[in-house]
Amino acid sequence: MSMPLIRAVTLAAAAGAVMGLVPVEASAQGTERQRLACMTDAMTLCSRDVPDSRRIERCLRRNYDRISAPCQGELDAASAAANPNAGVPGTSR
Repeated sequence: MSMPLIRAVTLAAAAGAVMGLVPVEASAQGTERQRLACMTDAMTLCSRDVPDSRRIERCLRRNYDRISAPCQGELDAASAAANPNAGVPGTSR
């Protein structure tokens, strides 16, 4: 495979993997927003983890201080959606 083709395949795989970070019940708009927010960070910091979406998410979270503010916001929103009672007094996990 040529380098441009390998890069295109890698980018397509990363796009699919990053979209997997949004909880299943999220809308397609949220998925697109997350892809746009985190694609560059995923490719820059986590390219060795492509196409495994769980590994990419762990990598982004491990590098939280290094990722862009929009991607941080999307990761925070995904965590809040996955744990809606986290931080609410009187609730347990």
